Amino acid sequence: MLGGSYAQADLNFLNVQLLESSDELIIAAEYSYFDISLDFLDFASKVNSASTPEQSTASQLSALYPVTEKLMLGYEYKNSSATISRTVEPFEMTTTGDEHQLHANYKIGSLREVPVYINVTSSLARQGTLEINCYSHSGLVLGGTCEGADIKLLDGPTYFNTGEKAYYPAMTADARAQVYKVGIEFRGTLFAALPFYQKIDFQSSKTDLRYSSKLLEIDDPALLNITFRGTRLGDVITNLSSQLPQQTPWTERALILEFGTKLQMTQALSSSLAITHYNINLVDYEYGPDESSYTNNTVLNLALWYEPTDSFMIYLRGELSTHNVLGMDPLAYNRKTSKFFAQPQGQVSLGMMFKF
Repeated sequence: MLGGSYAQADLNFLNVQLLESSDELIIAAEYSYFDISLDFLDFASKVNSASTPEQSTASQLSALYPVTEKLMLGYEYKNSSATISRTVEPFEMTTTGDEHQLHANYKIGSLREVPVYINVTSSLARQGTLEINCYSHSGLVLGGTCEGADIKLLDGPTYFNTGEKAYYPAMTADARAQVYKVGIEFRGTLFAALPFYQKIDFQSSKTDLRYSSKLLEIDDPALLNITFRGTRLGDVITNLSSQLPQQTPWTERALILEFGTKLQMTQALSSSLAITHYNINLVDYEYGPDESSYTNNTVLNLALWYEPTDSFMIYLRGELSTHNVLGMDPLAYNRKTSKFFAQPQGQVSLGMMFKF
């Protein structure tokens, strides 16, 4: 029903290129893209769902500023959208969202000459209101103004005041998530040549997904007992309610282990690698009928960097995860979308970074 259109935060990804101390202001921009034609291994067809993710895009702007030799502050803004197609009503849905993130990195000392840092991050993600005009369930089309709607609810006040026949949409929904992350980071050198970092983070995110539907509010026994095409309306409403995301907030807690390194291949060309593992625990989450539980996700990031000048870099990166965006985007996971998390996820991103 609701699904995040995700791109990994630059403030985390840029870490692999900022292992050395810097007194420069960093400005970075990135554009990420996914299209169903890039699903080379045909993961989408392996999900038993009427929905297919067709396309998602995300653009983001990040800034990192060294306040002192030990303290660096960062801010990031991301804007995203995602489109899915369906074999039944609604035949297409597009969601939009944005996210604000604040980050602080502070050097607390050294352990056997290995620098040690504390990382603190806070972010707020919001998904715009999604209006679903008609929704197909249990062989009936609930609506809405679509032509094939079996059941429509008239907006009574509008009709009495203006005489216009306006119908309520099947459903409207929106969501928001507040995320906090704190952790420790070690930086050093492998084989006297490869700079690396190792992070251990604890993340807690509270997701609040809200939806409303006049159809779900029907409590008149006479209406609930009406039968359409051999199906009782009350049974349709009960079954639909059991499959929709819960109306109460839930918390996702994650222990995150991350390792990253980079290789300088020429004076202007370098490559980087980052591996992140998430161990997930859901609190106050109400599982749906026959819903599977996913508790971990491993993410691989590979990037190629080109630095034509000392103050400008561009990069191309690919990302692959074992369980979609589990742990990375709390807005994406709910009872309605969890089936997609059984499959891997990949995307390609293009970005640039300026130093001042």
